[in-house]
Amino acid sequence: MRPSFDAIDKKTINDLSRSEIELTTAGLKPFLKRSIWIGKTNHYAADVVKRLKNVPANSDQHRNLAQYIAASVCLHANDGWSYLGRSVGCLLAGDMHRALHLAYYAELRAAMSLLASAGIGIFNRKHFVISAKDTTKKLRTREGTHVAAWMALEQWCKRRISGDMFATLVRPEGLTLEEWFQPHGGARAIAPQAKGWFMQWGMDLGFASNDRDARNESSYRPDGMPATWHTPSTTTLQFVKDMWAMLEPSSTSSFEQIDKHILRLTLEQLHRGRTGRVATQLDAAFIALVNTTLSSQGFSSSAEERLRKFLMRETIPDNPAIFSYSSSKPAGSNTDAFAVLSRAVLLLRIATGSAQDLLQKADLNSDLLSFWWTNLGEARGLWQQGTPPDVLSDLWADVRESLRELDDMENGDPDVLSSINSVAFGTSGIFNIFSSHERVGLWGLFPE
Repeated sequence: MRPSFDAIDKKTINDLSRSEIELTTAGLKPFLKRSIWIGKTNHYAADVVKRLKNVPANSDQHRNLAQYIAASVCLHANDGWSYLGRSVGCLLAGDMHRALHLAYYAELRAAMSLLASAGIGIFNRKHFVISAKDTTKKLRTREGTHVAAWMALEQWCKRRISGDMFATLVRPEGLTLEEWFQPHGGARAIAPQAKGWFMQWGMDLGFASNDRDARNESSYRPDGMPATWHTPSTTTLQFVKDMWAMLEPSSTSSFEQIDKHILRLTLEQLHRGRTGRVATQLDAAFIALVNTTLSSQGFSSSAEERLRKFLMRETIPDNPAIFSYSSSKPAGSNTDAFAVLSRAVLLLRIATGSAQDLLQKADLNSDLLSFWWTNLGEARGLWQQGTPPDVLSDLWADVRESLRELDDMENGDPDVLSSINSVAFGTSGIFNIFSSHERVGLWGLFPE
């Protein structure tokens, strides 16, 4: 039987208010000024799962738990990017099973971050929500972490606020999707698609909640029975290159490339919903939809033409790999890792955007949090000690240079990276750059 919340838990989640979560997050400021996320005397600072065996007994413990959930928003997101990077490292080492295992946990952490930003704290069989400022309420469900995360994501996606958030966070060309779709009904026109995206990008949590054995097959069963998974190094490298190309930030969006493709796909889905037809360059109704969308944004004629060619698939006609793979269901094959990684990237993009929005609403800036991100960057080798970048999006320069270096190697000798051995030992620091996704989390949380 498919697990689900009872009516009381559903109402509890439906009653959550983003403003109460923002107020609770703003309450972290006194601790952040002392270079810590939560107070040293916070009842849940250590052994949180053990301490949650007893429901918060007083207002101090309620406040402590609410602050813990609020602080976890950014930390879960960053951990998700870390898992993603380690997964890519396994890909490049030819270890598809470990890549799949870590990609799943990247997706799980993305969901936990996104849910925490909505006021839902997922723990282990005892889960709590921020029901008011500095106040928590226990959910009745006794499901474990993986199942509860999927149930909460599914329930939250049914709320209008999830579509509104999606329409606000995705910002191609510096404009929110809500602004892009204003001629067509704004956020309401996007809401059904937003729910579809969330369910697609978190689908592995759903599979794990319905079939724990499917998740355990990769996590706990020995690789090699019936056969060891193997993917050609050229296929793996192309996927990693395509993924990084989608993560390039711009001056107007930390996730410009992803956001731009979401815009195109959303327009095409809107057209299909209205007409029942697949969007094509020859469809008059779709041409009119694109023209109306563009003309209402006030772009220059050259920018409008550039965007029209993109939206009509005259330029970059194909969907990026992470979008194509993200719709692929697990099939017990060596490309499952690509699919789960793709979903994790896209869900992390939204989770990180939600975390950044929460920081902004709570008036918590990068200077206040520098104690955390500077230590993180040094610990993960993103820069030398004491030399953080002036702007975190400058961390893209290392990736850009590595992509260029890789292209030069392949152009010079097409066979130079034709084996996992040559990838692992012939690419020097490129290997490390391509698995350092913490940098994405940092420029996503603290844009220019």
